[in-house]
Amino acid sequence: MTQEHPNVLLLISDQWSTRVADGSGDYNNGIQTPGIDRLASEGIRFEQSYSSFPLCCPARSSMFTGLMPHKHQIIDNEEVFMDKLGAIPARDDLTTMGQLFKEAGYETAYFGKEHAAGYAWDGNDEFGSMKYSAGGMLAEGSAYDQIFTRDAINFIKREHDRPFYATLSLINPHDICKVLGGKVKGATFADAIFFCRTDDEPYLRFQERPGLPSNFDAPVAPGMIRDREFMYEELDTWTESDWRRYLATYMLLIEKTDWYIELLLDALRDAGLDENTLVVFTTDHGDMVGSHGIIAKTAFYEESVRTQLLMRYPDHIAPSTVDSKSIVGSIDLMPTLLDFCGIEAPAELDGQSFKALCCGADAGDFSQLVSVNPDGRMLRFEHYKYIHSAIYDEEREILFDLKVDPDETTNVFNRPGYEEASAYARATLDNWLAHEALSLRFEEL
Repeated sequence: MTQEHPNVLLLISDQWSTRVADGSGDYNNGIQTPGIDRLASEGIRFEQSYSSFPLCCPARSSMFTGLMPHKHQIIDNEEVFMDKLGAIPARDDLTTMGQLFKEAGYETAYFGKEHAAGYAWDGNDEFGSMKYSAGGMLAEGSAYDQIFTRDAINFIKREHDRPFYATLSLINPHDICKVLGGKVKGATFADAIFFCRTDDEPYLRFQERPGLPSNFDAPVAPGMIRDREFMYEELDTWTESDWRRYLATYMLLIEKTDWYIELLLDALRDAGLDENTLVVFTTDHGDMVGSHGIIAKTAFYEESVRTQLLMRYPDHIAPSTVDSKSIVGSIDLMPTLLDFCGIEAPAELDGQSFKALCCGADAGDFSQLVSVNPDGRMLRFEHYKYIHSAIYDEEREILFDLKVDPDETTNVFNRPGYEEASAYARATLDNWLAHEALSLRFEEL
């Protein structure tokens, strides 16, 4: 294989909300992300990219198999499977992205958090200084991300006699995540550092701490979350200062993660490899970052389920391209990267290649997308989002009009003027569920 085939550098963050930073550089929260902004300015940015399941392990498993969670069988995080079942129910008959790149003659390397039931590691030969597959709690990203980045830079800098497929998977900004259970139940990374408790303590670049999101006071729509879980109940005690400290810490972690991305991009340029390397940045899911007065992920709100997707490949992808129309997802990543490299994708994948979209041509049908979580299913189409959930055995149907209500404050399902969109959404999702032989909920482990 010659170097006519591009290298592939896949960059993944964890729990990075598009509401805070998406590569557009158009932020009103004082954050700076020169790394991903540079990727966007040199390539394409997709504004409608979604997680197949806004939770770490299921989402990552979909990235590396091209399959929806009910097919790769990972419908919760590895730790839950190990605690309750003693084993992770990953399928050993699936063809993974790493396996296909290896079979095509690529060097394969994986640095950082895996947390994909082994699907992300499969087919990779190098792993740097350490292999890590846990979820990442408290300050594990702050301890390990620099190690992963150094290993990736060292890999980039060495001589390569064939193209490579390498992943740098960073834990952060996941350090913001609550610790569910154990001695530090309810703690966050913000509790672990002496930082931004008041406006009198300097924040980044000596600016004010970030303010609350515009939909902070908008109540959570019934049927969107399991509102009886303790982590939501604990939030009732948070003051505005607590929330602003949380947001300040989250943004600090994002800026640090972006710096690692920038370092790797510099290493790629200095090694003379940037012209023949397809660089991709994405995340597994977002964080609610105070929207609707909640945190964390799994919910189908935009802050949680929408993901960054930036791609750079000089002379193939035009710089500063923004795709605000196509609706793409985690399952589409694998067939797209394979397509760019001339590697045939398995026929049974749920995802489809959007290479043509990246190169300014027409592609397949990217007009709608389904995402799932433990208690419901989401259909994203046109400027609407439809959710049908069954939480605490109570079914709910929710329709948001993202064009007139980007903050998702009002459920317009079957309201006057929305009857046609409501009927289409219900019928389309019902047909998909019937085709996939799925119900509204995954069974408890």
